[in-house]
Amino acid sequence: MNDLYGVLFQKVLYPSWESGFRRRPTLEHLEELERSEWRSLDELKAFQTRELRKLIEHAYNHSPHYRRTFAERGVVPSDIGTVDDLPKLPLLSRELARDCFEERTSSAEPLPKIRKMTSGTSGRPLDFAYDLGSEYWRQATKLRGYGWAGYRPGDCSLHFWGSIAAVQKPALKKRIKCALDHMVRREHYVDCSDHSAAALDKVIQRIRAVRPKVMVCYAQAGAALARHVLETKRRDWGDINIISAAERLFPVDREVMIKAFGPNVFETYGSREVMLIAAECSAHQGLHMSMENLVVELVVREGDKERPATVGELGEVVVTDLHNYGGPFIRYVNGDLAVAAAPGRCGCGRELSRLETIEGRQTDTLRDGQGRPIGGMFFIVVFSVLADKVRGFQVVQRKDRSIDLKLVPGAQFDDSLLQMVKRNCEKAIPGVDVRMHVVPEIPAGPGGKSRVVVVEN
Repeated sequence: MNDLYGVLFQKVLYPSWESGFRRRPTLEHLEELERSEWRSLDELKAFQTRELRKLIEHAYNHSPHYRRTFAERGVVPSDIGTVDDLPKLPLLSRELARDCFEERTSSAEPLPKIRKMTSGTSGRPLDFAYDLGSEYWRQATKLRGYGWAGYRPGDCSLHFWGSIAAVQKPALKKRIKCALDHMVRREHYVDCSDHSAAALDKVIQRIRAVRPKVMVCYAQAGAALARHVLETKRRDWGDINIISAAERLFPVDREVMIKAFGPNVFETYGSREVMLIAAECSAHQGLHMSMENLVVELVVREGDKERPATVGELGEVVVTDLHNYGGPFIRYVNGDLAVAAAPGRCGCGRELSRLETIEGRQTDTLRDGQGRPIGGMFFIVVFSVLADKVRGFQVVQRKDRSIDLKLVPGAQFDDSLLQMVKRNCEKAIPGVDVRMHVVPEIPAGPGGKSRVVVVEN
C-alpha cells in the first residue's frame, strides 16, 4: 500500500516548511548534492578546491587562531591553491581545538550561531560551534547519505538512539517542540542505553506497534537488539532498512542484523563536530565520503613528520569542514583511524572517494606486558566466532595494564568458555593479567554509546 502521508510530507509539507516558510536552502543544497554525486572525481575535487579557498580566506582574515597559525608557518591564503596544499598547515589536535575554541571562532559574519559539545566518552568534552550556513549543508548531506539507505523525510522510522536526557535534560519548551517535530516527521525515539532483556522486549513491542520502514541505531545497540530478536524468535515483520551510526559496524554485527531485520543494512560514519563524514550505498563497497562538505585526509605520523596513508594503510582521520565559517575546523584530527578504499568508480556508479573501514579510536590500542601495542580488533575476531555464546563484551585495560574482560552470556554460553578465552587472551597479550567477569549487561556510556575497548589513561 502506498504511504500517502510519506508522499505528502516529502512533496508538499516539508518543502513548504523548509524552503517556503523558513526560507532555508537545505533542499537546494540537497538537489545540488544529488547532482554532484554523479560527477567525475576531478569535478568533485575542483568543487572542494573552490570551497576550500573561500574557507581559508575567511579563516585567515577573521579567526585570530588561524591568522597566527598561518604566520607561524609562513603561509598566506594564496599558498593553499588546492586540497593537496593543506599539509602546509599544521594538524589541529582535539586538545588544541578545545584550548583555542574562542580564538578559532569568527569575528565577522557568518558568526557561530549553534554551539554544541561532544559527549566526552573518550576524554574531556569538547566545545565547538558553527554557523547557520554550515547547518544547512550538514542537514542536506545527512539527507543524501540516509537517502542512499532508502530513508526519506516523512518515512516512518524508529531511532534506537542515545537519550538526550542522559547527558543534559532540555528545557520543557524544547522537549515539547522536539516531540511535535518527531510526531510530524513520524520519528519514534527509543533510548538505547539499556540492553537488558526487558528493555529489548519493549523495543520489539515498539517495532510491532509502529512498523517502521527504517531503523536508525547505534551499531552496538542495534546488534544487541538483533541478537535478542533471534534468540527469542520474535521477528514477525518484513524487511526494515537499518542505518547503523555512532559506532563502527563490525561484520559479525552486520550479519546478525541482516538475519533479524533483512538485507538492507547500511553503515554510516560521522562525528558530532562535523556530522556525516561518509555513508554506505546500495553497492556496499565501502563508505562514500561527503566530499562536497568535507575534505577528509588519512594521515600517518612518523615522529614530527606526516604523510598521506597509502591505500589499504591505517591512517588518522583528519577533517576540514568546508562550510563552517563560524568556528572553523581546518585539518582537525578527530581521534579515529580509517582505511581508504582503492580509488575508482563504485559499483553504484559514483566516484565519490570511499573509506574501506573505520577502525575505531586511537585509544582502543591495548598494550602487552612489555608496552607493545595490540589492536583491539583481536577481541572482535575472537568473539565473531562466539556470537551464539557471547551476546556482548567489553575490554577494559587498567593503568597497570591488567585487563578486565566483561562477558554477557548468550544462549549457548557455558563456563568452559571462560578458560578458553582467558588462555587465548594471555597468549595474544603476553605479560598481562586477564580477569574474566560474567555480567547480565554492559551499561552504555553517556548518551547511550557503547565502547567495546576502553583503555584507562
